[in-house]
Amino acid sequence: MTTLQHELTVTGDHTALPQIADFVEAACEQCCVDPCARFDIQLAVEEACCNIIEHAYSSAGGRLHLRFEVKGPDVEVTLHDSGQPFDPAAIPTPDLERPLEERPIGGLGLHLMRQLMDEVSFDFAGDAGNTLAMVKRNAVRQPAPGRPPCPSRPAECADV
Repeated sequence: MTTLQHELTVTGDHTALPQIADFVEAACEQCCVDPCARFDIQLAVEEACCNIIEHAYSSAGGRLHLRFEVKGPDVEVTLHDSGQPFDPAAIPTPDLERPLEERPIGGLGLHLMRQLMDEVSFDFAGDAGNTLAMVKRNAVRQPAPGRPPCPSRPAECADV
């Protein structure tokens, strides 16, 4: 199985969000990610990055490393930071049945990531930092029989 990988390291602040969005868009385009899966990946990554910037770094700043990998038909996006640790078990499941005006502001980010992606996992390695991995299964378009690979797909992607 062919694996494609793209990496980006940015400052962990809101000014990096456009660069992150461009990175994800370009990686999806180059790797021929299905448009519906592309939307889910982009939104999940943006939400994850906003959460890291907002909660892991607060005003302290730091670095945020993104890795976008295509493994066969699947896409895995990994985010690594050295900010405050995060325990997803401490986040209550949002009550989506509750009227909107009675809900607290925020608190839907983790829920959104889990709804958009097929796998979401967290790893906390103390001083080594925090890692969030998200997988979208069957995200890469395969050309129809007898059709050439996606025109934006480079030759080295043809076997993916």
